[in-house]
Amino acid sequence: MTRNNRLLHSFLLLGGLILLPGCQDTINNLSTELYSSGQFSVKDLSRHRIAITPVVPGDDTKAEAKALSEFLDQELSKKIPSSTLLTSAQLRQHLAVDPLLAGKWALMSPHISVHSIKGMEATQSFAKRLGVRYLLESQIQYAEVGGGAEQVRFFSRIYDRRLHRIVWEGIGEGRGYERLFFPTTPAPFLTVAQTAARGLVSRLFGH
Repeated sequence: MTRNNRLLHSFLLLGGLILLPGCQDTINNLSTELYSSGQFSVKDLSRHRIAITPVVPGDDTKAEAKALSEFLDQELSKKIPSSTLLTSAQLRQHLAVDPLLAGKWALMSPHISVHSIKGMEATQSFAKRLGVRYLLESQIQYAEVGGGAEQVRFFSRIYDRRLHRIVWEGIGEGRGYERLFFPTTPAPFLTVAQTAARGLVSRLFGH
């Protein structure tokens, strides 16, 4: 290698090392809608009361579930008027002062899963006690680093007390890096979880 070529190679390598820390890749939104009943319309969420139940952690931590609950509160508050929306934060306050409601939650929450439709009687009773028609229920399926990227995936469904059935299901999912090139760095959990929550709500409202 000639002296000029060595200098050019060194210059390019140095430039690359300087630029790499600033290379940011966007977080991919992989959210999907799984099911929607013909008897359900998102317009109903502005006409009838809906409560966001606390996100069930699944195999993940309560702190991660609480953070995801807060993101869902934020995103749904942009779409649904406060007159018909009971956020998970407000619902937690109800659970803290109403032992009967808390007992019903203890019966229904273990069954909030894509794999289970058990506990519907407790769900019906829970919604009636709250005075809402709809419940948005969610469970984290995983929050982990895979292939060098942070991945957050959670399942959500909407229960209709009047019809006594699930009328909508979807997956909120985000995946990505904070730094894509070497050394790759997974994006922070909070960033990916917010993308997943925003993606789920977008799917629910059809955009």
